[in-house]
Amino acid sequence: MAGKCNHADSRLQCSECEAPICSNCMTQCPVGFRCRACMGGAAKSSSSGPSAWLVTRTLAICVAIGFAGGWIMPFIRVPLLCCFIAFLLGLAAGKWLAGILDRRLAEKTGTIVVFGLLIGLSLSPYAMIVPIAVEMIRAPLTGDVTHIISDLNAFVSLIFSPVCFIVGVLRPSIWGLPF
Repeated sequence: MAGKCNHADSRLQCSECEAPICSNCMTQCPVGFRCRACMGGAAKSSSSGPSAWLVTRTLAICVAIGFAGGWIMPFIRVPLLCCFIAFLLGLAAGKWLAGILDRRLAEKTGTIVVFGLLIGLSLSPYAMIVPIAVEMIRAPLTGDVTHIISDLNAFVSLIFSPVCFIVGVLRPSIWGLPF
């Protein structure tokens, strides 16, 4: 009987492999109880954190999503609706991203996703966001007030569209909220 347990009286199951476990062989984890076999593999992998390949793959996917969004959003020129449309694009991308994210990244997932989206946006036409925003602010101050309403609308869409896109991506992929 040394090393072997009788799980006949127990209704507990391992949260990872769903094997029957008893109070003698179970290990309590943040996600439930695990058997010795699953703890042996998890203990080795969790101490070192996520692999570099997993972080790099997730970061590359998020850079690609940010890059694609950064090329699509400038073509959306619907006054006052561009932020809403950018949010919907982000939701679609976030829903797709949620399906391929690896949960082994744990608390690092949000940081990697946001950092990847920002890198991707900076590689797109949104890299020029700062000079364009400065020019939009400077024009009315220099006396050219003829287009102040259209410039204000363009400024809002320029600044808030990427923010709405990023929030749209984070909603289903990181925060786990439905559409």
